[in-house]
Amino acid sequence: MERLLLLLILTSFASLLQAQQMISVIDHDTRKPVWRAYFTQNGDTIAYTSPEGIALVPKHPGRVTIIARDYKPLTFNADSIPPIVHLISDVEKLDEIVVIGDKNKFIPKEWTAKSGSDRMDGKYAGGGGDLGRIFRIFGYKPASEIRRNRVKKNLEAFDKALPTPPTKNK
Repeated sequence: MERLLLLLILTSFASLLQAQQMISVIDHDTRKPVWRAYFTQNGDTIAYTSPEGIALVPKHPGRVTIIARDYKPLTFNADSIPPIVHLISDVEKLDEIVVIGDKNKFIPKEWTAKSGSDRMDGKYAGGGGDLGRIFRIFGYKPASEIRRNRVKKNLEAFDKALPTPPTKNK
């Protein structure tokens, strides 16, 4: 009787192991594991991939869809999922961008006037005038000006400390 009970328990445990399949999900181009891919069936999530790209997917009849961020989803029959699934990236990558300009082409000022470089002189990007002068009335100095003056003083002190080179008399 004990052997029959033990055999029944082992058979049920073995059937549980057979009811799952181990699937490895990797990137098609880089061959690196895809983390956080998930398997859905009938709108329910049934498994997630680990950081190593491995998931234990239960074997239920029907269609299983593998979804991962930045990858195209794949759909398989639940009983025919391959042990290694290659996901194809859905992100377009640019290797190189070449910009060729025409020096005789006119660029309207309003296209370039809205850049952040106008703020360097204390102006708003909309052409609101030199706000630095107004702030300086109240004693405000931008941090960049303070830093520039400090560096200038240090360089002048360094130049004064240098010995003067000997001059050749003719």
